[in-house]
Amino acid sequence: MAYVDTNGLILIDEVEVAEDIKRLQSVLDIMNEVLETVNSIENINSTFDGPTASAITFSTDTLREKLTNQKTEIEEEIAYINAVVTRYQEIDRKMRDLINSSGNGVTTNE
Repeated sequence: MAYVDTNGLILIDEVEVAEDIKRLQSVLDIMNEVLETVNSIENINSTFDGPTASAITFSTDTLREKLTNQKTEIEEEIAYINAVVTRYQEIDRKMRDLINSSGNGVTTNE
């Protein structure tokens, strides 16, 4: 997403950021499909009794909890990435406005 150039400036490639978010969103989509499968297994399993049914219930509950926690972490990561990009866009805009208003004859169009 970002790298530091030779002057120590942080540069954010918005195209790369969009690709990162797209990949993370793809993972979330897959996780949702897995959760649907887990729910289906649990629904089928609910018609059974015995130690095997109990073991399946335990396993599906554990898997659902792990998936839900991971989904939350990924969603928070996406939100954080978006917040960072928005923050740096705002900083860039303020700097550009400051430079343009300084009257030095140089204008920026970025």
